[in-house]
Amino acid sequence: MWGFESPLSHKFINIEVSLETKINIISESVNELEVIATYDEIKSSLDAEVQKHVKTIQIDGFRKGKVPPAVLKRIYGDSLEYTAAEKVANKLFWQIEKEQNLKPLNEPSLTDIDFKPNEKLTFKVSYEIFPKLEPQGYTGLEIEVPDFQVTEVEVESEVTRILEANAVYENAQTVEDEKYLLTADIFSAGADGSSTGIKMESDYKINLTNKNINKEIYDNALNKHVGETFSFSFDEPHVHHDDVPHEHHKISYSVEIKSIQKIIYPELNEEFLKKITRDKISTEEELRESIKKDLLSYYESSINDMAELKLEQAVLQNNQFSPPKVFIQNYLDHLVKDEIDSYKKKNKKVKPEVIREKLALKAENSVKWILLKDKIIEKEKIILSEERLKELSEENADKMGVAADVLLKHYQSEEMKNRLLLNEFYSFLKKSNTIKRIDPEVFSQKEEVHAEKH
Repeated sequence: MWGFESPLSHKFINIEVSLETKINIISESVNELEVIATYDEIKSSLDAEVQKHVKTIQIDGFRKGKVPPAVLKRIYGDSLEYTAAEKVANKLFWQIEKEQNLKPLNEPSLTDIDFKPNEKLTFKVSYEIFPKLEPQGYTGLEIEVPDFQVTEVEVESEVTRILEANAVYENAQTVEDEKYLLTADIFSAGADGSSTGIKMESDYKINLTNKNINKEIYDNALNKHVGETFSFSFDEPHVHHDDVPHEHHKISYSVEIKSIQKIIYPELNEEFLKKITRDKISTEEELRESIKKDLLSYYESSINDMAELKLEQAVLQNNQFSPPKVFIQNYLDHLVKDEIDSYKKKNKKVKPEVIREKLALKAENSVKWILLKDKIIEKEKIILSEERLKELSEENADKMGVAADVLLKHYQSEEMKNRLLLNEFYSFLKKSNTIKRIDPEVFSQKEEVHAEKH
């Protein structure tokens, strides 16, 4: 309700009283200090605060600060003491905070104050603390992840990508098959395919090898020459006001060919393969095996990331708590800044309030996970000893192509130790729970159902 002054904002005066105090637990991260002080216990402090205020009062007929108490009482009644009571409450809080080591994380807030002249002062102060958590439900879980498998279609697609990246283009006059690249101007067309003269695109590239290309484009471009035209069309669903497609509307375009280039792919021979792989691969079979291995490594990395994310979500679900708002605010500020900087690099404008709203839940969950993760690490005594660091450096030396002693020195930096400790934590989580691999399509369907429910 009211923000409290920092103890540094006023001269600290110790109030020698024996107060009745009580800590009310509002949540895992919020405490409330309730204080009851008798009038006699705070009278001297009240008088001191009243005198400070009196020195600033100017009343006609009296010098500033020299107004008699009886006159002040007649004009102000008990209002001066009411004003002083909040100041006294502020000082009392910081005195109690020091004595009881309350450690507020944020600026405390005076949520209630009740001052009865000549009787007592009662007030409550709310403040955030580092949450007292007892992690549970982070072992014995079963989560599902997509079991991605490398297919021959994917390998073939990657081989095609390599060929296309190394292809050469030779000017031609006629489209003879699908291995051609057209540069054309695109015009809107009437129902009969004739151009309306309204240009939609200039120098548009049409790669006929693209498997997703409209079949009508390929069929009608075949055997066409530079300077000739052809048309194509496609059906666009017509959507009514209820957002339900009821009928299809045909849209036609006219294509004016400006240039034709034949795409000539390199042969997958030893010379070419050694060139693009720096002598690591010399046969097509080796290339395909290498591609398969790389794809498999990528999928395993993706599955691992998905498993960690699913474990985080499951553990958070089993440990519901409210983290300190000050932590969330600070984390959200960081996320918003990064997002705005990203937009600026792309020369795009964005409203900060829109970004804050979009990232608010992410910030809250991230803070929850950071706090929970640290508590689990502490509870399970997950540490990174020098012996373990040495073991990791020996395990990874060959993979990284460096000497184990050099890698060990690198691992001993604080930044790397934090990263490695995080790896140890996730390794513990994965060993302590069951990770079930299921068909990717089934996984996707389950995710869609889950998203709809939430």
